[in-house]
Amino acid sequence: MGGQPPVAVSGGFSGAQVWRVATHSGPMALRGTDRHAITLDRVRELHRLVEFVQNRSGVPLAVPVRSLAGESLVVHGSFVWQLEPWLPGRADVEPVVSRGRLTAAMTTLARWHLAAATFVPSAPGQAWFYSAAAQPSPGLNERLARLELWQADRSRHVRDVLEHSDWTEFRKLGRAILDSFHRLAPEVATRLKVAARIPERLQPCLRDVWRAHVLFTEDRVTGLIDLHAARTDHVATDLARLLGSFVADDREGWAAGLAAYQTVHPLSVAEQALVELFDQSAVLLSGLTWLEWACLERRQFADRETVESRLHEIWQRMRTACAQAEGRGASAIILTSH
Repeated sequence: MGGQPPVAVSGGFSGAQVWRVATHSGPMALRGTDRHAITLDRVRELHRLVEFVQNRSGVPLAVPVRSLAGESLVVHGSFVWQLEPWLPGRADVEPVVSRGRLTAAMTTLARWHLAAATFVPSAPGQAWFYSAAAQPSPGLNERLARLELWQADRSRHVRDVLEHSDWTEFRKLGRAILDSFHRLAPEVATRLKVAARIPERLQPCLRDVWRAHVLFTEDRVTGLIDLHAARTDHVATDLARLLGSFVADDREGWAAGLAAYQTVHPLSVAEQALVELFDQSAVLLSGLTWLEWACLERRQFADRETVESRLHEIWQRMRTACAQAEGRGASAIILTSH
């Protein structure tokens, strides 16, 4: 160690605890996770994937340090520990990301995808990090199942819990999100039912790559962090997640981001449409995850302001989606009348 005490860092909402540790090799991140919250074989395979992608692509990733026994994880009691380099840079927190940073982020993601597509998993790792030329997207099928679940009793139960909540802002945003969900769900469900059956090219993806997980030094990406959600799916899931977090409903921003990505990793017209569907379904379902946590799992949040901010962003995008749906409905009426 470098002689300085570890500094606790917020672990976010994933449940992991993170410390910044000074060492003779430079700053490190020490991450501790509940042993029962993860699958050890999956995390070990994820570490293999991260190391492979960094070596193949040069994308800046925090590859876990291996112990003298060659292990990237250390199990001690009820916790699992890993040590990884503390990557330089900061996430972009500005309301509007610069085109230079957007381009850098999208081309970095494309390089990650190209490298990850050539990863050969171990026998245990094939359950999570395989590639396939033509299979239905697991992410789209999961979203369809969640959407159908929320159109039934779950939505009514959550609304009842909200009515008794003393968290005023959460209650107000929760009601608005549920109302918007029921307005948008039928149209998105129809599209998901079709797309979820179509075979697509699948490969290891990040699945939770958003603006907080991309570190910049000036306009250079100097780190992709928090890769714990990685799993095989279509690359459109990552494109939708990252672009949605950077540019929200700015169509020029979407066009610029997709164009930058395709300078490295071209997409077919059908795949570009899939990006839009992943984004629409994410907008529809993201707020419901927070409602599940608070109303069904009864989680407590120390940083209520951050939760409210995230929910407000989700609701704003749902409002835009509702307005667009109403516009499409009005257009249909006009066309029919002629």
